[in-house]
Amino acid sequence: MSSMPRSTLITGAGGGLGSAIARRFAATGHPVVCLDRDEAAARRTAAALSSAGAEATAYGLDITDESAVVGLRESLADSDRLPRYVINAAGILPRGQMADTGAACFRHVLDVNVTGAYAVIRTFAADLVHSGAGRVLNISSIAGTIGYPFPAYAASKAALINLTRALVLEFWGTGVTVNAVCPGAMDTPMLDRSATAAFLRKTPTRRVVNPDEVAALCAYLISEDAAGINGQSIVIDGGATSVFRYTDEEPL
Repeated sequence: MSSMPRSTLITGAGGGLGSAIARRFAATGHPVVCLDRDEAAARRTAAALSSAGAEATAYGLDITDESAVVGLRESLADSDRLPRYVINAAGILPRGQMADTGAACFRHVLDVNVTGAYAVIRTFAADLVHSGAGRVLNISSIAGTIGYPFPAYAASKAALINLTRALVLEFWGTGVTVNAVCPGAMDTPMLDRSATAAFLRKTPTRRVVNPDEVAALCAYLISEDAAGINGQSIVIDGGATSVFRYTDEEPL
């Protein structure tokens, strides 16, 4: 097998969840490539990791620009940091309902949340195979598994789950696994704080998910212990959607 470094490419690494995943992976000795459309945010995450003694680099990149993603691969190849693990944590959450969400907005959400993830996976697919045991983790949401009040976001996250299933067939027999992680209400800047009371009331654990918990799940899924987990959509929501939906009876 290849002796390539076990680097981890994380999109959306400047955000609340992406940065938590980056910290978790860096703490276990993985070189981390921090990617975010907001270059300053990516650099902040990478700088924090580097100051803690980890190996981290940052790139400002729009994943919906396929040529830019290809250019990133060339840069990583030149620095011997092609990834073994790809984690698609980049995403946007417009809270408009149908009356507030025109077709252009709908397409943009799909472009970022689904097409961008696809472009990243497609660009690095051969490298994941060459690594001998590559891993792809797509950060979806419970919005992709249940009815949810924001149609563009819900549609994009459902599409990401089905893309995950389809890619299992693409990577058949290669040693690469592809899974989706589906958080519920999570304590990041994306959380609608005005609805926190409703989230707590409708969650059996009476708490929202911490991004470090999701990062820990991601760390497990790229481990050898999880080599048999493939094509799955793993929900981490404190049990909320196992017994009811956040949208039951009352809007958020």
